[in-house]
Amino acid sequence: MTPIAIFALAACAAVSPDSDRVFLRDIATAFPAVRLAGDEPVALAPLPGVERRFDLPELRRIAARFGLPEPAREVCVGRPTLRLDPARILDAMRARLPNAAIELLDFSRWPVPEGALEFALEGLRGDHWTGSVRYGGGHRSAVWARVKVNGTGPFAVAAHDLRAGQRLTAADFRLESKLSVADPRPPTIEELTGRRLRRTVRAGTAMRADWTEVAPDVARGETVQVEVRSGAATLAFEGVAQGSANTGQNVAVINPQTHKRFQARVDSPGHVSLEGASL
Repeated sequence: MTPIAIFALAACAAVSPDSDRVFLRDIATAFPAVRLAGDEPVALAPLPGVERRFDLPELRRIAARFGLPEPAREVCVGRPTLRLDPARILDAMRARLPNAAIELLDFSRWPVPEGALEFALEGLRGDHWTGSVRYGGGHRSAVWARVKVNGTGPFAVAAHDLRAGQRLTAADFRLESKLSVADPRPPTIEELTGRRLRRTVRAGTAMRADWTEVAPDVARGETVQVEVRSGAATLAFEGVAQGSANTGQNVAVINPQTHKRFQARVDSPGHVSLEGASL
């Protein structure tokens, strides 16, 4: 990481960006007579941009605790802050969208702590992308950017109108080679197949992964293939599932011809079976 500007704390030792503690090595200048490189914690790390001073009485207590000589001087530590570098922002975004053309239009200007800059795909909404700097023991400092993103395909596009709740098949999509997308997380047709749609999608719309969810093997209201076994005889017909279940579980099904309700075992997606019964 190469910050373009570091603010405050110039005379203080910097704590490790990934730590929430001040260690003996961070206050080594208070004990010039010995070489300190230990990982023993001595205090909590300060907040970003805040100075933490160790006066002589506190340093003497630390010296007594670790068998160190008399401290020579007071010291301070801090967590430096810096302004974001546009090149660093783009690098973090391209790590998430390596095949997209990203134009950075604006970004947050406030100082942030040193740490890992991240722009998760979930933070991209239209031209606004929220991210964070991860530092210390899991802390995050929020950042934002305004972007223009152009993705290159192929993209999975709805081949016809798709209804909420339906199980998706490969026939529901076609590929388009290039699209301008506001939220470019293009799933493949293979990734979409077998999932259930969470919302209605009009024909010609580029698909997004967050419009889908993992579908149960049998979903409520779905037409299923029913196989009834009685000795060597087998009867097959279509029924309507009255609940949702996965392979190996039981689900209630209605025979639309007789309107009888029965319990069947899910054998595979869209298929159920039961032993001989009057249906």
